[in-house]
Amino acid sequence: MTTPLTIRNDWPIVGWVFGAAWIGGLLVFTYLYGRDGGFGQFDPLTEAGVLLMFWMGGLVLMSQTLALPRTCLIIERGRAELTRTWMWRRRRETLTPSTLRDIEVIRARDSDGDPYYKLVLAIGPGDGLVLSESADRGLVEARREEILARI
Repeated sequence: MTTPLTIRNDWPIVGWVFGAAWIGGLLVFTYLYGRDGGFGQFDPLTEAGVLLMFWMGGLVLMSQTLALPRTCLIIERGRAELTRTWMWRRRRETLTPSTLRDIEVIRARDSDGDPYYKLVLAIGPGDGLVLSESADRGLVEARREEILARI
């Protein structure tokens, strides 16, 4: 009996934690601003404007990071189950082998301009799901071949 192939992408957790820390820090600074009537370094309206900009950035950050699901793909005996977990909900679905054959490696660039590779599963029109990602193309290609060998 072969062990099931499990592929996880837990990177969205990093965004969730960073976003929570950002909002937590904003809550503290907003409380201090309200309690003390400003920070006393600039005009109170300027300080309020800067604080408001940080809030807007934080809300955009949270909306983007909370939209990304953690993924777990388990392939066992030719059957594949995909679990996508967001912060507040979970969705499980069984995938057909033909769906898994549409897996592709996509080359992108990271923030430094270096190549970055993602293993993407097309599960719907315009809906690409990142199963694995790395700066090492060989690692992502090996993961793809491992999936294709199991279906």
